[in-house]
Amino acid sequence: MRIEYLADHLEALPVLARWQHEEWGGLRPGDTLEARTARLGAQVNRDRIPLTVVALDEATVLGSASLISEDMDTRPELTPWLASVFVDPAKRRRGIAGQLVRRIVAEAARLGVPLLYLYTVHSEKLYARLGWTFQERTTYRESEVVIMTCEPAKMPP
Repeated sequence: MRIEYLADHLEALPVLARWQHEEWGGLRPGDTLEARTARLGAQVNRDRIPLTVVALDEATVLGSASLISEDMDTRPELTPWLASVFVDPAKRRRGIAGQLVRRIVAEAARLGVPLLYLYTVHSEKLYARLGWTFQERTTYRESEVVIMTCEPAKMPP
């Protein structure tokens, strides 16, 4: 398996957008697959935020993760964010999500990000194992979420 920039694998965009829309489309009232595709298509940078990385096994797309400026419209003061960590359900529990998260943290460190945020509904334990710190519990879009942080420069590779 390798993790590379989505910018170098645009052929993965349709499957990633479909997976993300199926997983999180209900969180944005009125969201469409086309809108999700456009948002993801805007994250094809290599040297600045926003950027997305994709996990690949040969030509098979396994998952992705993003580094974006804003992820909670109710908390615009918090920036930037690890977002949209997703692994194909058939490929889960193999460490792929952890590798994607570590890659985004490394990208944030490379870009000089002092503090990185994420929010999660169900994966607090995963992120804690990866070195992220609990910041707060809150309600966002009618779901109970946990906001977590990390300092990219201090995270293990």
